[in-house]
Amino acid sequence: MKITIPEKVAELPHEIDSFIVPDFVKKMDEFISRAKQLKKNIPNVLGDYSHLGIVGIGGSQVQPLVFKAHATVPTTHLEVPDPYILKTFLEADKKNTRVIYCSRSGTTNEVLSFIPYFLDYESLVVTNGGPLLEVANQFGWSIVSVTHDISGRFAIQNELGIVPMIAMGLDPEEFLSNLKKSYKQFFKKGSLAEQTAIKFWNLEQSGISKAKILPSGHFTEGLGILFTQLLNESVPKTPTDTLDTSLHIMPRSAHSDLQRWYGGVNDSFLVSILCNNYINDLTEEDYPKNLRKLVPGIKGTAGQHLNITSRAVADTFPGPVFQIELEKNTIAETAQCVGFLHAVTVRLCQLKGSNPFDQPAVQHYKDRASQIYKKMK
Repeated sequence: MKITIPEKVAELPHEIDSFIVPDFVKKMDEFISRAKQLKKNIPNVLGDYSHLGIVGIGGSQVQPLVFKAHATVPTTHLEVPDPYILKTFLEADKKNTRVIYCSRSGTTNEVLSFIPYFLDYESLVVTNGGPLLEVANQFGWSIVSVTHDISGRFAIQNELGIVPMIAMGLDPEEFLSNLKKSYKQFFKKGSLAEQTAIKFWNLEQSGISKAKILPSGHFTEGLGILFTQLLNESVPKTPTDTLDTSLHIMPRSAHSDLQRWYGGVNDSFLVSILCNNYINDLTEEDYPKNLRKLVPGIKGTAGQHLNITSRAVADTFPGPVFQIELEKNTIAETAQCVGFLHAVTVRLCQLKGSNPFDQPAVQHYKDRASQIYKKMK
């Protein structure tokens, strides 16, 4: 993984405290041990299947999205009961489909609202209690308890991340072992993660406070969503906080957003996430021979075309650009990137004096949703 950060950003004028390492970084050996246990048990619980549905919202859904491109089992990610997605899902072969519900508290309304549609599906629940646990017990569904209480958006190393990884056909030990290495690399003074956090802080102080996260295509989309969620839920905690993070998926919104940034107030910085070696990339040999001489750029692979667009946007962008470049397209490199994003977020919160694991606004919305549900007949 290659990380490039802009040079022309002023440094903090004073000394900063040492890097505070969270408990979930210190307990990686425990998570790896837990992954070994689950890797033996979960396949037996799920049996043979060819389609997977993962139900979760927020942090409980963003973890599986990180692995979306690596998955060897076709997976549908279900956050809120969208009738169009539900209809497609329900048309799949029920016998060859498994459903995994992910909710640490077991009280999340969005997760619970899927249950009536999926009562006849073989299901597995990852939770610690609430109505979700009661339903699982009533219907005899398999249950996996969350043994380490981590805020959802950081919970990729506990059961909320491990179980979906296994179900999607991945090896959680491989991911977690590399995540442990990444934490050692980035959760320390002077690391690229700390340098990035300091530059984020300085940009915000100078009025350049809008972070635009720009993943390039399907492979990096989950990482972009993860970083957007990490920054938005962890960093702003007061009315005077100015950091504003938004997700801009390539190539759908890049052109119009770029024009707006270019002609507007210079108050933004860009974080571009690319992958140089996409899974199942199309090469020259995949195109019909009679078209090779007619179509410009036909010699480039499909992934190269996507990266050309991303690089062109980054080169045109008028403000500071941070670039994360995945070079090998492996689960190990994805783990390295996740470790970097976690470290940047935690360090930025330390610089700003906020608690990275608190999310009061999210809890308020959950409470409000519960009130609305109770009024429904």
